[in-house]
Amino acid sequence: MRKFAVVVLGIVGLISLGVSQEAKAQKESYSAMALAGNSGASQVRFNFTITKWSTDEEVKALGTILKEQGEDALIEALKKLDAGRINKVGDTGNQIAIAQKMQSGKQWIITMITARKISTVELSRQAAHADYPLGFLQVIVDEKGNGSGKMMTAAKVKYDKNKGHFHLEPYGNGYTPVENVTKNE
Repeated sequence: MRKFAVVVLGIVGLISLGVSQEAKAQKESYSAMALAGNSGASQVRFNFTITKWSTDEEVKALGTILKEQGEDALIEALKKLDAGRINKVGDTGNQIAIAQKMQSGKQWIITMITARKISTVELSRQAAHADYPLGFLQVIVDEKGNGSGKMMTAAKVKYDKNKGHFHLEPYGNGYTPVENVTKNE
């Protein structure tokens, strides 16, 4: 799988060569395995369902909010968006705020951003990861819906005024590998 920079161009940063699929109502559902811990020692099965593709205009508007009002205003705006759901098997999970799908050759790149739920336990313990209010998932699938990807379970986004772009900063060691992505029929 190609390595992607953690630089976010736009808000989701995912603009790669290809054609964006916007605001189509066709529901797409996938299952996948997150490989956590050293060398994927722990595996977590999860599902994600996209019910709406975000338009480029929506993404640009969110970028403007971040640039002009900051991350807190962005999080509040993301909480109002509903593009689907991502959840660990047996859990209610998080609402997907942004979902984009772009074609690159014979593959599709699907990228999602969530305003992650921060528990009262995290807040009461003043856990460092409570300052990372976003979730990020990007998978690359073939025409049958099979593939792999990466996720950040806790991240924050900043606008770099000097470079003129957004930067997604992960909590901890960065990306968690995602394998065995399969499209649910």
